[in-house]
Amino acid sequence: MKLIDLIKPNYIFSIGLIFTILMILSTFFELRQSRLELIQMHEYEGLSLLEIIKQSATNSILSQTEIQQQIAERLSNNARLLQELEKHQPLTHALLKNFASRNNLYRINVFDAEGNKIESSVLEPHKGKGKYRPEQFFQPILDGKTQEIDIGLKQARHLEEQRYAVAVKRHSGGVIVINVDAAEMLAFGKRIGLDRLIKDISRQQELVYVVLQDENGILAATPGLQKISSILEDNFLRADAIQTRATHFNGQEVLEIVSPFAVAGGYQGKLRIGLHLGEIRSLEKRMIQRAVMTSLGVIFVGFILTSIVIIGQNFRLLQHQHTQMQSDTGNILHAMSDAVIGVDAQRAVRFTNTAARRILDLKQNRVTGLPLTDLFSNGQAIMEALEKQQSLENVEQTLQIKSLNRPISVIVSVSFVFDETGSMEAGVILLRDQTNQKKLEEQLRRKEKLSAMGQLAAGVAHEIRNPLNAISMIVQRFHKEFKPTRDQEEYLALTRTVRSEIERIGQIIRQFLDLARPPKLNTAPVSVDDLISQSVAVVAAQAEAKDIRLVTGPGVQTRVEVDKNQFHQALLNLLQNALEAVAQGGLISIKARKTDKHLSIDVKDDGPGIPPEQQKKIFDLYFTTKPAGTGLGLALVHRIITEHGGEVSVRSKPGQGTTFTLTIPTESI
Repeated sequence: MKLIDLIKPNYIFSIGLIFTILMILSTFFELRQSRLELIQMHEYEGLSLLEIIKQSATNSILSQTEIQQQIAERLSNNARLLQELEKHQPLTHALLKNFASRNNLYRINVFDAEGNKIESSVLEPHKGKGKYRPEQFFQPILDGKTQEIDIGLKQARHLEEQRYAVAVKRHSGGVIVINVDAAEMLAFGKRIGLDRLIKDISRQQELVYVVLQDENGILAATPGLQKISSILEDNFLRADAIQTRATHFNGQEVLEIVSPFAVAGGYQGKLRIGLHLGEIRSLEKRMIQRAVMTSLGVIFVGFILTSIVIIGQNFRLLQHQHTQMQSDTGNILHAMSDAVIGVDAQRAVRFTNTAARRILDLKQNRVTGLPLTDLFSNGQAIMEALEKQQSLENVEQTLQIKSLNRPISVIVSVSFVFDETGSMEAGVILLRDQTNQKKLEEQLRRKEKLSAMGQLAAGVAHEIRNPLNAISMIVQRFHKEFKPTRDQEEYLALTRTVRSEIERIGQIIRQFLDLARPPKLNTAPVSVDDLISQSVAVVAAQAEAKDIRLVTGPGVQTRVEVDKNQFHQALLNLLQNALEAVAQGGLISIKARKTDKHLSIDVKDDGPGIPPEQQKKIFDLYFTTKPAGTGLGLALVHRIITEHGGEVSVRSKPGQGTTFTLTIPTESI
């Protein structure tokens, strides 16, 4: 008997029905699992994008805050300088106008103790009352409650413009107010601000919207978005953790991801992004249609083929989305200003973004596969973190860049990516270059230190000068009126020595006073080549006596606006130091370099060099390594160059000589 005879029609129907039900159930569960995986992958993409947006938004807000703080500090320093200047001379219109022009200030106003304006850098072009009374911003100073006020951004009194202002109390009573035009600062904020950031990110095809809001409403959002559910009326938004949900927005289904967002001293609220779900829903419908059509023809084989097709399509879709996500992520990484370096478990470089190659002076085709130690040294904290697989966050470190042969100061963060077994797949190193910021901070500290020490020196010098004059007069009387009965030559030699030493002390006192109360710059157009040649001519005889060669570089054929006498003094101090440092038969060179905005003059010698531990102290008042030195020369050089709006730096290695570089801003003459 054949097997078919043993199977009754109702059995075949039942078996077919069972297989059909099994196939339908299998298809149903397969579709459900695929949908969950697609949604989950969409969530992963959204979470990755959300973290990138949060980091970028935080950096944007912190950048704007830092810019505003720098502007406030600059204005406060200028106001304090005027506060000290008023002790010695009245703040006239001409003085204020010149000061505002040199320091790129919009307006300087001086008020008396009743809040009445008594002087200004700008003659008043407006008449009548403005939008507000100026004294309302600095009334606490007039009341004696504070010495300084950061007024911040405010509306111009007569124009539809924005100003940024600070106020400082005058010694004689009243207030000095300095403000700058905030248009450029506001324009820069718009270029890098949250609105611009969200506008650029919203161009991603999978994004429906990006919203940053707090309990009071929307802070920043995708262009065109005017209304969305508030935090107070939507319980889903009140959670303190990252959440996702499927919801509807403007008639379309979206996957919404919500995360708390906060920046110290800045925004605080919720960051929401909406991702398209329409493509996923369309894909679900197509999969169901294919499964139904296949089930009508074949049951078991059709089920297998359908499953293969579904799995294959899911794989290709996920692969495409994964590739797109990698491309988007790569573009964002390359657009970051911070350096990003990816390494494998053996600490070999696998990825660098554009900022990393710029900071480390690398080329893409030459960096992949290199050991991390070939890029920089002194990175003990980074190496230890990679070895122990322990994260680092915002650790300050100095790295010696091998391709540039110079150190840079960076803020280091290290994180890791692990596979499902817990093994490290990759390490991600984030470097934020702090070199320029450290340089500015060091210059500011140096300037403040010199100013404080100079004031102290002035006080001491003032107290010494009077008794020193008395001693000098007494010695002169001894020399003229008293004649010893014996050892006259020895007596005269001793009095001459005392007078010589008194004169030397007087010269040191005059240098102290020059440092503490620098004369006003008398600037005029000066030929750089003539300035160098005149300075070299002064020390030529000393150099010839020691058989030292003085070499000047090719002429720059340019003129700069400087105080010729003071700048000449700075060059002479550097040349004199070089002559004292160089041995018999040595070499000293002085060369000028011109760029679009700066002039640099290098004074280089082949002397013994300066030890690293002394290089940070050489511009300090009283610091000297010479037995007969006063420690005033380089301090005066630093004061003169900073008075010209420039900076002085030193490069030196023991046994390889020393180079001092004077850099000042230039203007076309």
